[in-house]
Amino acid sequence: MELFKAPPDPVTPKNETNRKPHWVKRLWRWYSYREDSTLSSRHKRAVLLMAVISPIIVVAFWSYAAYYLTVDAPNLWPAVIVCFLSGFPFLIQPALFRHNVVLGCFAMLLFGGVPFTIMSYLFGADAGLNLGCFNGAILALMVLGTRNLPVLAVIAGPYLGLALALPILFPEPALSDVTPELQRYVYQSTVLAVIGTGLLALYFAVRQVETAETALEAEHALSETLLYNLLPTEIANRLKDAPGKTIADSLDHTAILFADIVGFTPRSAKMTPEELVGFLNRIFSTFDTLAEKHRLEKIKTIGDAYMVAAGLPQPVDQPVHRVAAMAFDMLDAMRAFSDEIGDRVEIRIGIHAGPVVAGVIGHQKLFYDVWGDTVNTASRMESHGQAGRIQVTDAARKALKEGYTFEPRGSIEIKGIGALDTWWLGQNA
Repeated sequence: MELFKAPPDPVTPKNETNRKPHWVKRLWRWYSYREDSTLSSRHKRAVLLMAVISPIIVVAFWSYAAYYLTVDAPNLWPAVIVCFLSGFPFLIQPALFRHNVVLGCFAMLLFGGVPFTIMSYLFGADAGLNLGCFNGAILALMVLGTRNLPVLAVIAGPYLGLALALPILFPEPALSDVTPELQRYVYQSTVLAVIGTGLLALYFAVRQVETAETALEAEHALSETLLYNLLPTEIANRLKDAPGKTIADSLDHTAILFADIVGFTPRSAKMTPEELVGFLNRIFSTFDTLAEKHRLEKIKTIGDAYMVAAGLPQPVDQPVHRVAAMAFDMLDAMRAFSDEIGDRVEIRIGIHAGPVVAGVIGHQKLFYDVWGDTVNTASRMESHGQAGRIQVTDAARKALKEGYTFEPRGSIEIKGIGALDTWWLGQNA
């Protein structure tokens, strides 16, 4: 059972220069639910509801008392006393709800059920005061919702029982001065009160539904944004369409580019954590912009290394040309960055072309990755390269053909692969 129990208010030092009367402080604390961080959102909504409803109920009771005083019927004084006294308990209703919602609901059953029973006895069934008990059931539903059905039944059940039983128990008025005209007036005002409470309940219900829908839409939009930032758009759509299906593709014509920052380890040792993250963020954010410009798929960053691919998740025309164009833009960007910070920062770049396998791995932290000899070879092209240069394999050279210059580097031994003929990629003048 959810009791919405809130811990006691923290004790704060008295401010001798700005002291308020004790009763003012207490009254303010009853209604200042928004400043209490210990209350849950549902608890605050319950206190807000009673902070709105309770004064209305108090005014209604006292208005009836004042009206009965104006009626030329001296024997209505019991109704005046009942209505006048019934208003006072509702002044403390917000405080009770702030302390404990279930306690407040039981108090509401007592504060409302007793006056309606007495007034039904005094005015008889034709006054329709039993209909006011429906207000209590409506308010209980508004406050408790449907999560606490046992408590709701215990509180709303007696209200509904009184609404049905009071006309049977008290068919005739006990006061001799209660006329049919007065009964008709009380009946009409009671019906209006029930309708008003029902409309208010409907308003709060619709308002809460709209608030929940807005929050869900915001969360959904955030989830969508995160998903599309983590995965390629097509892969994200496939994952949404078939969440449990393994995503794995074999792609024959791709180009892989690896780049890393030369001398990053000794440079990072001289930086604070904030400086290091800011340094990498500046560089990799620039590379992200270039990848978007050339319509390439960023795969991942590993430390100071950056990996991008062309030809996946869908095949594209001239994948090697795309990564080559980005490689030269990356070199230009690093030269501009070096001039900006007044310190030389260089990268090594390696490119290889061939078939790969790509897919999504992970369960909670999804990750789109690429595997195969093409990936390993491209990584070795970068790690065995030189600062400020682009090293390509024979497969990449053959795909690029005209439009670029190729400076033979010769055969180099690559661990796990063997001897490979490589070239330094350049641009035609």
